[in-house]
Amino acid sequence: MREGHGVGLWKEIRKEGSLLHNKIVFSMGDGRRVRFWKDKWCGSDALCNSFPSLYALAASKEAWVAEIWDSTSEEGDWNPWFSKPFNDWQVEMVERFLLKIQGKRLISDLENRVLWKETKDEKFSVKSLYSALELRYAILFPRSIIWSSYVPTKMGFFAWEASWGNVLTLDQLKRWSMANRCFLCCVEEKSIDYILIYCTKARVL
Repeated sequence: MREGHGVGLWKEIRKEGSLLHNKIVFSMGDGRRVRFWKDKWCGSDALCNSFPSLYALAASKEAWVAEIWDSTSEEGDWNPWFSKPFNDWQVEMVERFLLKIQGKRLISDLENRVLWKETKDEKFSVKSLYSALELRYAILFPRSIIWSSYVPTKMGFFAWEASWGNVLTLDQLKRWSMANRCFLCCVEEKSIDYILIYCTKARVL
């Protein structure tokens, strides 16, 4: 992609950065370009979330996994750095932390793999991303209340339009620089929520 930072497609991708980050995990190879504390490579959650007290003491919160791995020994070992000694009450937590990472090993001649949690084969697909986005922004629409035999048809249609923000209130006409005050109370800016919920004059009606 040659577009500038934050433009076009990349701008839209950045908007959903938190969603994408929550849907991927890393399968370790050489441990490069994967954050030891912040990326999901050791279990279903990042270590900074699983062990926040230890993360607060981490000497390098941005360290790559490869930087924490000590390959000088025969089998290799983990060597996380902390800014100060642990308190007695943190010893048990440190033990759990070490047990969690001890089962992981780096392979220097193998690249890391990104696994997509939304598909069975853990491979990314546009369809699965679209489904995740659609689910995220799904609206719980009260259709059973609006389209009820007990509700007059005109009221049902009005409620339908109001639910989707399509009632022709003055805030919809701001772009034409028209006056934008509630015509009942002349106090606040007129909007769908205000005219239906907050306006004191409308409540009387």
